[in-house]
Amino acid sequence: MSAGSPRRTSRSGLLRKVLRYGTGSLVATACSEVTFLLLYGVLSTSTTTASVLGWLAGALPNYWLNRTWTWGRRGRPSLRHELLPYVAIVALTLLLAVGATALVDSALAGTRSDTVRSGLVGGTFLLVYVLVFLLRFFLFDRLFTQQQDPAPQKLTEETP
Repeated sequence: MSAGSPRRTSRSGLLRKVLRYGTGSLVATACSEVTFLLLYGVLSTSTTTASVLGWLAGALPNYWLNRTWTWGRRGRPSLRHELLPYVAIVALTLLLAVGATALVDSALAGTRSDTVRSGLVGGTFLLVYVLVFLLRFFLFDRLFTQQQDPAPQKLTEETP
């Protein structure tokens, strides 16, 4: 296969997208995790409050980085075709994070060390995002990739 073949170009484009998505996800994850740990571990808010605000702290940069850098989208986003599906995808992750952190927090209620408890609950919050990383990539790829309509085929009438 030659260096400029469509298959090789397609793979390198996918690899570039995955790397950009991964980098953007690291930024968003850091924003989320730091916010979560500050709220839950330092300010002693509930896991739900920390999860929601941590999610928001990561969702905003994640949306912007994915849309503009990873998938190269510009201009005004469509509420129906882009924003609402994006919110649905990340809201599912939020629900998983809220449920998992509440479960771990409840299981560790008798733990003496607040540091250990905060670390394990914070680790659970992070684990949810790590586990859904690839699923979200493929969902976002479908969301942000403009579907190219195949060129309409001309119907020609053959005359005898």
